[in-house]
This record gives sequence, C-alpha cells and structure tokens, in this order.
Amino acid sequence: MIISISTMPAGKEYLQYTFKVHNFADFMHLDVCDGEYNSTRCFLPEFAKDINSYSTIPLDCHLMTKNPLSYAKIYADCGVNIITAQIEAFETEKEVQDFINYVKSKSILVGLALEPKTDIKMVLPYLSKLDIVLIMGVKTGKSGQKFQQTVLSKIEYLANLKASFGYTYKIEVDGGITDKTASLVKQKGAEIVVSGSYVYNSNHVKNAIESLR
Repeated sequence: MIISISTMPAGKEYLQYTFKVHNFADFMHLDVCDGEYNSTRCFLPEFAKDINSYSTIPLDCHLMTKNPLSYAKIYADCGVNIITAQIEAFETEKEVQDFINYVKSKSILVGLALEPKTDIKMVLPYLSKLDIVLIMGVKTGKSGQKFQQTVLSKIEYLANLKASFGYTYKIEVDGGITDKTASLVKQKGAEIVVSGSYVYNSNHVKNAIESLR
C-alpha cells in the first residue's frame, strides 16, 4: 500500500509536519481548498514550494476548488507530482478533458476524485486517461471524519474495471483512514491511502504509517 500523508491537520505547521513524516511516507497529500467548492480554505501554492525546498518527497495535490484548471496551472508550476480534481467541480465534459490534457502536458500524473455520494459513472468516460481515481471516504473539507463504508463498493467496482479492461490508474482513498479502514479498502482493491488525523494524532508516526500498509 502506498501512503500519502495529508498536511491538512497540521495547518500552519505543515513544514514541521513534513519533516516529521517524509522519511516514512511515500507522498505528501496537499489539500487545496478555495473556500468556494466547500467552506474550508487551506494550502497556498507557496507551501508546495516550501516543502520542495526542504524535501524530495513527491507531492500529491488534491484540488477541492471551483475552476480546477486555473488552480492546476498554478500548482503545476510549484513542482507537484500529482494533480487530482473533484469531478463535481467541472461544469462540462470539455472542462474535464481540458484539465486532463493540461496536466498531462506538464508530465504530471492526473486524477479525478469523487465525493462519497457521487455516482461512479461520472468518471467512467475518462478512465483510460487517468493515473489516479480518488474515492473520498468522507465529505471533502474537514479532517477527522468517520469513514463511510458505502464507498467500498465503488472501490471494488473500479478494481474490477481495471482488471477487466487493462486500465493503468491507481485507486486512492482519502478520508477516515485508520489501520482498520486501510485494511478494508485494501481488500477491495485500493492501492493508495491518504491519512490525516490518524497519523497526525499518533504518538509514533513511523509505526502509525506502517500500520496502514
């Protein structure tokens, strides 16, 4: 299991937290919220540059914003390695295609994310072009929520599609991830989990991260 550690619980101490976990995690997960897609506002482009100045850990950028393409252009210049946007933030299929094409043109991995209640069918037209499909286990915007087990069927469905059609995307799950829920999503086919509060609140960061694998 690939482990992506969310900066959201750390708030302004994101840099100190990165120092604490970067030797044990695979990615740092940058939660970018504009205060319009949901009520939360967090993570500025300068923060990504700060992390890159002190660490070589890959940056997994999750856009929870309106106008995802405009934000993708900003963060693409900040040295991120993955850019994922919420499918719900796009108004047309063309907007989705433009986003995917732009991110790929920058040699950055591209993903689409779904809220827990969003129909999986919304991402089906794009699966052949995606590197990441991110399933939210909680509603976007706040750390520390309880995992919604109803999304397990989505994970399994995506895993079956991947096996049947030879897609190359990785299935990522974000929200409510603990050692127990990481095991559940792994059984259904998840390959990447994002941990926020579980690792942040642990007394032993290395052990907490390893328990998710």
